[in-house]
Amino acid sequence: MPPHPAPAFRRKLSDAFLRSVTEPGKYADGEVPGLYLQVQTSLKSHKPASKYWRMKYRLHGKENVYAIGRYPDIGLKDARELARAARRDVANHTAPLKAKRAKLQAQLLNEERTFSYVAEQWLAFKSPDLVSKSLAGFRGALYNHILPTIGRIPVGEIKLEHITEIISTLRRARTMAMAKRVRTIIRAVLGFAEGRGWVERNVALSNTEELKIRHVVTSNPAIERPADLGRFLLRLDELDASSVNTAMRLLVMLPVRPGELVKMRWEDVDLISADWRYVVSKTRHLDKSKHIVPLPEQALVLLRELYKRRVVDEAGNGWVFVSPIYPGRPIDATSLAKSYQRIWPEYAITAHGFRATYRTIAHEHLGIDPIVLELSLSHRMPGALGAVYARAQLLPQRREAAQQWADYLDRLRNNAALAIQTD
Repeated sequence: MPPHPAPAFRRKLSDAFLRSVTEPGKYADGEVPGLYLQVQTSLKSHKPASKYWRMKYRLHGKENVYAIGRYPDIGLKDARELARAARRDVANHTAPLKAKRAKLQAQLLNEERTFSYVAEQWLAFKSPDLVSKSLAGFRGALYNHILPTIGRIPVGEIKLEHITEIISTLRRARTMAMAKRVRTIIRAVLGFAEGRGWVERNVALSNTEELKIRHVVTSNPAIERPADLGRFLLRLDELDASSVNTAMRLLVMLPVRPGELVKMRWEDVDLISADWRYVVSKTRHLDKSKHIVPLPEQALVLLRELYKRRVVDEAGNGWVFVSPIYPGRPIDATSLAKSYQRIWPEYAITAHGFRATYRTIAHEHLGIDPIVLELSLSHRMPGALGAVYARAQLLPQRREAAQQWADYLDRLRNNAALAIQTD
């Protein structure tokens, strides 16, 4: 078979020539080596000649032709750019067609890797280390605030303006806590994508002012004056000894979270050593060690009464505060909040607020060391000495502080009773 005739030589192809040429043949471009325009006449007389871009190249000792595309769909400028790219592939010992297919496949994968897809991959990766509440919180933020805006956009195409649009909407609604959570999630998802080479850089890590969220301190309403606390304790004394009411008394005495107290179990309570040990639910995914709550004598009195009528299995395991409606379950933390509001209607207080009451009054009126108070509240200590305090736990000091606080509550109760008698 005779060899293909060499493309007709020209100094340079031009747009005018490309439009006008109809003579069949191969017309070489004088700018990019190997690039030429192939003109073919149609078998049907009424149809114009067809024009195709081709590029000759040699790879691994063999001559090949790469089909770039049809003219005028691909103009002169674009044909030269594509030919130069193909020559770079050849220089890297890759056939241009193979490189093109790889690029198309990568583009297809990029289109499939939407933010929604990557977010699901990230959640699947993170879920073993997350408690169900945290996982539900992440999903809620994703579905309610993030995915409606950028869920269908490939992660590689997400711009800073996409993210600032979401954050700005939340800031205008003054939901700063959610704005902060959303920013954290977007950063984490894009960081997950960056680690796998799906994005060149994590645009959510920008220091632009639009992504900065001022910290808004929110606090639970709490009793802050000792005299008010004394009067509140007298109202607690008027209640019977039900599970809910006993839990209400203990929550004022023990600086724990309401959700932790209602899930107290007998197997975690030692009435001899006078302590209660449990894994803190809020940081369960970070720290599996048990938090120790020293039990003052006043708390032991209440727990011993409950122990007499406890409901446990053969191993002695069971809830301390059994629900009166569902015996197999503990009471609900919302029951505490509603009961507190019922006996103290003139002030807005919450069950969680008694931790603030303890932290404030115990420091200001009893002079208890703030570090002891923070460890009693199961807070993680910041700074370089945080890990040292976390290991030491300062249990003797915390036990002394627990008894000191319980005794102080008794004094407030007595003072309030005397004040009523004098009135």
